[in-house]
Amino acid sequence: MKSTGLPFLARVAIVTIMFQSAAFAIERPIPGLDGTDGGSLETGQSLPHLDIREGGEIYVGENSIVKMPWSSKSFESTDKVQFVQYVAADRGAVSQNKMFTDALKKKQYSAEELETTIIVHMADTISLAKGIVLKKMASKKAANQSINFVIDDMGVGLERWGMKNKSSAVIVLDASGKVLFAKDGPLSETEVENAIRLIDQYKPQKAPETEKTPS
Repeated sequence: MKSTGLPFLARVAIVTIMFQSAAFAIERPIPGLDGTDGGSLETGQSLPHLDIREGGEIYVGENSIVKMPWSSKSFESTDKVQFVQYVAADRGAVSQNKMFTDALKKKQYSAEELETTIIVHMADTISLAKGIVLKKMASKKAANQSINFVIDDMGVGLERWGMKNKSSAVIVLDASGKVLFAKDGPLSETEVENAIRLIDQYKPQKAPETEKTPS
């Protein structure tokens, strides 16, 4: 008598698809966090206040990775121009503004001239991948302690700052936290030049060296 059940491999395939669908349903972006209903980043204004408690700023010890609650109020207490990148934990999003980050590397700004904060949102990142992203960011933090790395596990910045999902935003702030430049998505060559020009204009200026008089 023939079995009327599905072949074993077919049953495995169906179970796998159901599992993947369920995982995606759990980890998909929360409705309303697609950037369409959020705030706007206006030039000359402070960023809308953002508190990140699900995730937070990364600190790396000898044998540990610690995440502490983070607030955008930290942007208001620096004495230098600031570069903020709000980016999805997605390879395509990370590469969107490679032209701008390459331009920054060429300028070789010191930590006294430019403060950098990279916020990675994981609104649509599956749980298994979150640990991998955390380890990569911790490795980068260990290699460059002057850069601030923040994880936004719930993607609250998408709505608060009016960002798009699977995108990379570049924000330049002055020393008081006011927006000098902001764009969500790939920058054009002209926009890269404008953003770099603003950093040069607003970064702390070194005092001119006085000529030594012969004794």
